[in-house]
Amino acid sequence: MKTGHNGIVNDAQGRVKCVFCVVQIPKAFSCIEQHIHGSKHKETLEIMTDNGIFHNEDNTMYCKPCKTILNNDESASQHVDGDQHSNWIAAIEDLIGGEFINLDSYLCSAKYEEDIRCDLCETAFPFTLALLEKHVNSHDHRVHLAEKLKTLNGIFPVENGEEVWCKLCDVYIENKVQAILDHIDDDELHMKWFASMDDIIEDHDISLDEFLSEEHHTTAECGKCNMEIDCTTENLEDHIFSETHLNQFD
Repeated sequence: MKTGHNGIVNDAQGRVKCVFCVVQIPKAFSCIEQHIHGSKHKETLEIMTDNGIFHNEDNTMYCKPCKTILNNDESASQHVDGDQHSNWIAAIEDLIGGEFINLDSYLCSAKYEEDIRCDLCETAFPFTLALLEKHVNSHDHRVHLAEKLKTLNGIFPVENGEEVWCKLCDVYIENKVQAILDHIDDDELHMKWFASMDDIIEDHDISLDEFLSEEHHTTAECGKCNMEIDCTTENLEDHIFSETHLNQFD
């Protein structure tokens, strides 16, 4: 596969064509330049990079995830919107959503075979749906996932080692991987806390990171005002609607 090509070719009839966007272009150099630097062409290049679509030396387009050559009259954007690619995306999202699996190197590489990486387990493996499913369901990955999510969800160890404590819900949870993941994903009070906070702090440059990751930390940080606020919904709402905070957006 050939990368870095601008996609402009002469078709069988001698007409100038962009095989990426599947459009005819007047032969004038200025028209070709206008297309290459135009928003449609740039958007198409981004779609190709994000979705593992490459330009072959024979001027065909190849979709690496779908393992298929695109029809001559099918643009990259049309292929991505089609059922075959959309189904692949849906299957991948079901498997890797929230799993800290990195597909960037796989999608960006023009090699037909390329490893994918699990940032949690710090390991890479050949990409197939079967191997990916096996990895995300493995015991080692679930352990690493639970440990990572503790620091993002206000969950901390306790002395007896048999339980963990959720700071947000003020409840104790059995110190087992599945129990921790079930609390994070399914507990109504836990999910409600995050939903309420997201609604309050959205677009206000307020960070909850230290509050969630440090057991005895009690404040959220407002980056706009460079100050800390007691991390309760009432205090955060008061701060967001305060004159001090609102003046930072003028």
